[in-house]
Amino acid sequence: MAAPVLSREDIEQIAGRVLSIYTEAYVPERHLCYQVNPEELADVLGLEVDYQIPSLDGSILGVTSPDEQYVPVYYDGEECYYYLDGNTILIDVRLCASPKTVGRKNYTLAHEIAHQILYKAFPNAYGPARRLMCDYRRTPESRRKVTDWTEWQADALAAALLMPKDAVLDGMFLAGLGEHIGTLSRKYTPNKYDSFCRLAETLGVSKSALAFRMEHLGLLDKNLLYKQ
Repeated sequence: MAAPVLSREDIEQIAGRVLSIYTEAYVPERHLCYQVNPEELADVLGLEVDYQIPSLDGSILGVTSPDEQYVPVYYDGEECYYYLDGNTILIDVRLCASPKTVGRKNYTLAHEIAHQILYKAFPNAYGPARRLMCDYRRTPESRRKVTDWTEWQADALAAALLMPKDAVLDGMFLAGLGEHIGTLSRKYTPNKYDSFCRLAETLGVSKSALAFRMEHLGLLDKNLLYKQ
């Protein structure tokens, strides 16, 4: 069976329902801006998160499945097998090693949470080949060009979960960015770029993930983040 065909609007609605549960549990009623912590999000959804080494070369960042599965992990360079119980997400422990990879870690975890949400929402839509999902290391450019429908939906849902529009707008206001950015460029708009970087740090996401999300929300016109 093929993955369900969901529009971006469908995905935003799913994210909104999930986030209503999360904000009730973890976000104070009075807040200026909030960060979605994906470990807390996993907790409210009844998911376990564990940190292992799923690949020696770092190509696999996260793994999950809605079924019981044994997957390879590595201890001291030796291959072992880890039991996935259908509600567990494995994340590469090396993503926790540096503050520079916090955004990547959070997005990977949100991506795997998104797979679990979609599995549970559409339990009959995923055939055997679609029931063990890995998030592979990708460049910002390759992330723009995802051709696998299942992965596109998980990416879109991960972005909507980590960067709700209200949180992004609140953060933009606090960072002095207003409600809209015309051009984002380190070279041509350095002040906006610095404020944007602070916003990404506040939200716990990478700069590339935030820029793509803001483009999709209509809050950023021209993304020159990686243009010289």
